[in-house]
Amino acid sequence: MKSSHTALLAAVVLCLALAACGRPAAKPAQPPVPTPSRSSTPTASVTPTATSAPPPASVLTYRGDFARTGWYQNESALTADVAARFAPLWQSPTVNGRIYAQPLVDGAHALVLVATTANDIYAFHSATGALAWGPVNVGQPVPRSLLACGDVDPVGILSTPVLDPTTSTLYAVAQVRQGAAGMAYEILALDSATGAMRPGYPVALQAPSGFNVRYQQQRAALTLLNGTLYVPFGGYWGDCGPYHGWLIGVPLSHPTAQQSFMVPTAREGAIWSAAGVATAPDGTLYATTGNGSSSGPVDFGNAVLHIQTQPSLGFNRQDFFAPSNFAALNDQDADIGSASPVILPPQTGTTTPNLIFAMGKPGVAYLLNRDSLGGLSHGNGITGEGLFSACLFGPCGQQRAGSFATAAYWQGGSAGNFLFAAGGGHQPAPCQAQGGVLGLRLGTQSNGASDFSVGWCSVGMTDPGSPAVTGPTGGNAVVWVIDTRGGRLYALSAATGKTIWSADIGQTERFIAPAIAGGRVFVGVPDRVLAFAAP
Repeated sequence: MKSSHTALLAAVVLCLALAACGRPAAKPAQPPVPTPSRSSTPTASVTPTATSAPPPASVLTYRGDFARTGWYQNESALTADVAARFAPLWQSPTVNGRIYAQPLVDGAHALVLVATTANDIYAFHSATGALAWGPVNVGQPVPRSLLACGDVDPVGILSTPVLDPTTSTLYAVAQVRQGAAGMAYEILALDSATGAMRPGYPVALQAPSGFNVRYQQQRAALTLLNGTLYVPFGGYWGDCGPYHGWLIGVPLSHPTAQQSFMVPTAREGAIWSAAGVATAPDGTLYATTGNGSSSGPVDFGNAVLHIQTQPSLGFNRQDFFAPSNFAALNDQDADIGSASPVILPPQTGTTTPNLIFAMGKPGVAYLLNRDSLGGLSHGNGITGEGLFSACLFGPCGQQRAGSFATAAYWQGGSAGNFLFAAGGGHQPAPCQAQGGVLGLRLGTQSNGASDFSVGWCSVGMTDPGSPAVTGPTGGNAVVWVIDTRGGRLYALSAATGKTIWSADIGQTERFIAPAIAGGRVFVGVPDRVLAFAAP
């Protein structure tokens, strides 16, 4: 895997969750005014559950849901006809530090919440962009000079926080400097309406044995499930030191009683994708991992892991997926963990209704059976992996420029169900562009098991982030995606891939995804939040 970060490379969602992947990135220029174009220890006093339905027009987590589908089902009125009329709505005041985390939306209080690398948290009014509260500073960030490697300076809050609507509490994880050269991770809980820290917080993250804070970066989005906050970890850009993939569970009713799971590699195996882990209906979690260090036995790097949360946090060693060429991928730093798994809703007309979709740097997409992931696969590295696999962004295989974006899902009614995958490299035939978004139509093979085929390709893009979808089931829906290096927000037709509307937003940090609520689209650029809507 590679550490995370800001940068824009050319090839689609390349590199890590800013905590893990890529190449060093130059600081992007100040974003221009958007110009649209149209074309064809303590015990906390709060015990949230985060399982009840969100209030209208809220965004609680990265791309809106914990299955990581990116489908904003409450935004059924935000159709292609509406998107074609979009225009800039507001720009927030500038913020301290830089924005790597996706904004969240507290619909109950009409606020857009954003965290920065300066360890500052802000709330802006969702209708106007005016400052509602903040900045709330939660500690001095860690300068790059104190870390063994990395491409973010300083490191404060990188991951997307999570919002509990039942208590109006925003949870975040910050890396905080301690003394001249010390550092620690702290768990934060803020009243989302006021910015006030909840009693008993911040809480120190308790580093388990083998966890060295100097080498572990927290870039992947947080998950809140049944009163427990799950915090994933990977390494820094440069893959330095003895880091591992970790998942730490923090029970919010007693946050010092933390549990942890380490990916059982000799080294590496990071959980670093910006979308974090995905939650299945049964309350278990799934993670894709970065490259491990093994060239022999499976070490669960470059794998999809089934992680159980009950009775304790742990890995089901009998239920995992690893592509047949995992060792070659390890050697090439070609992680499938550059994007998170997507848990699909149950499918009909197939013998494998419970599906997971995964895709990473090699440019190969895998469709997996969630009822049995299959263990070590026996394909050729491109086809024959899992239930079904295919090259989407080529050349596929031992490469590092395929995809760094988590796919989105949409039910297209009579047109079928779709996945929208973003990446770099060559689009598959008959498409001819470099990078962009592909519309994948789910189908079935002759044996009754699920598969997919390419339905359409978008215009070419340099480094697209994770797409999101709005609009009704089977209707005139929209795929929203940010070309992070190209500095453009796109609205694409979910049915055809045609560009409906786009706006220049300036280069962003890597892995940025839009937040969508109340018919408005919110985007974090390096030093502010932008909002778009139809007049």
